[in-house]
Amino acid sequence: MPTQNTDQFLQRFAAQVPDLRGKRICVGLSGGADSVVLLHVLAALRDTFGLADLSAVHVHHGLNAAADDWQQFCRDYAQRLGVGFSAARVQVDARKLGVEAAARTARYAVFAEQNADFVALAHHRDDQIETFFLAALRGGGLRALSAMPEQRALTEKTVLWRPLLAFSRAEIEQYARDNALVFVHDDSNENPAFLRNWLRGRWLPDLAARLPHYAEHLHSSIALLQEERALLEEVAAQDWQAVRCAQGLHQARWQAFSPARQRQLLHMFARQYGLGAPTAGSLHLWADWLRQAERGEWRLPRGRAVLSYGVLFAVPQDFALSWPWAAQPVQGSLHLAAQQAGLAWQGGVPQGAGCFRAARRDDELPTNIGHKNVFRLLQEKRVPAFVRPFWAVACDENGRCIAVANLRSAPELGQARLIAPDLLPYLPQAA
Repeated sequence: MPTQNTDQFLQRFAAQVPDLRGKRICVGLSGGADSVVLLHVLAALRDTFGLADLSAVHVHHGLNAAADDWQQFCRDYAQRLGVGFSAARVQVDARKLGVEAAARTARYAVFAEQNADFVALAHHRDDQIETFFLAALRGGGLRALSAMPEQRALTEKTVLWRPLLAFSRAEIEQYARDNALVFVHDDSNENPAFLRNWLRGRWLPDLAARLPHYAEHLHSSIALLQEERALLEEVAAQDWQAVRCAQGLHQARWQAFSPARQRQLLHMFARQYGLGAPTAGSLHLWADWLRQAERGEWRLPRGRAVLSYGVLFAVPQDFALSWPWAAQPVQGSLHLAAQQAGLAWQGGVPQGAGCFRAARRDDELPTNIGHKNVFRLLQEKRVPAFVRPFWAVACDENGRCIAVANLRSAPELGQARLIAPDLLPYLPQAA
């Protein structure tokens, strides 16, 4: 039977949620107290909210001997609540990021794959405070100190939602006791070798003994920081529209901004194109370089920023995998194989067989007065050097180059032109 505390908890929870009518919610269910309570609360209120669907996803990291048991616990718990359940087993590569960060990256990749309007996570007020102090101890700026937003875009169609940020750990644990909820215990959360655990278990209790109301005050401070961050990002978004181009940003337009806004734009550039967040020190050095450079590249955690012809292009780590024709030629009829390669013909479709592949340095395209080296053509058309080895060309059945995507065709093709939509951003007119 629900207690008075439970009723108050549910009323308070319901009062601060967005309009969820017809929405699909997927809860990240670890099996710990926080996520067990969150799923229980949403299951209790799903009819009140008018949800279209409520489900849970468990991420099996394979880092604990009890991980299989935790997954089964979550499956059974979701079944008891009448909630759809799925589980994903991930590989955690801790070589570069460390165990915690690598596990988080793998976990959020799973969340991004869910077919839901909201992915709900059970972070609470104490987690928020720990995140703030961790950011401060690591020298974080406004973005880091503002900790976790209640909502943010996870994908184009899915919002990451943290509906328990206004609740303390003690309130959540009390709800679990009042409703006789069982949950799993992860002993790694007590290991003081992890800084967050040390803060939680040793330092923050001492702070609470000295300043009993510090959590409420800090919660208010974080809310103010988030408001200031939202304002900053609104200005940065306007700046971004002024400098952005199809696959990067205009150097000259970027140079017109103040140093602080330049750095914000570079941070947005890296985030927009999935290149990884640069450190504060690296951001300053990157901006210094871009103010003076005429060409070159800047390394980032998950890719490169390449300056070419006045445009800073984003080149993610998997750039070479972006082009279906680059790994191996796509062969067949010039009509059907073009479609398979993600290409198209404009002004006519050549007959016969052939292939589509990446340009080579010795490729020659027939012209009315002889032949034109394809790489020289790309250079003359100001195609950035880093993308030239991936530029699509069409060849006839004898391997002879007959069309260069988006640029030129052999005279024998008449008006037919090969179009590679994904390569258009790398032409000067697109910038």
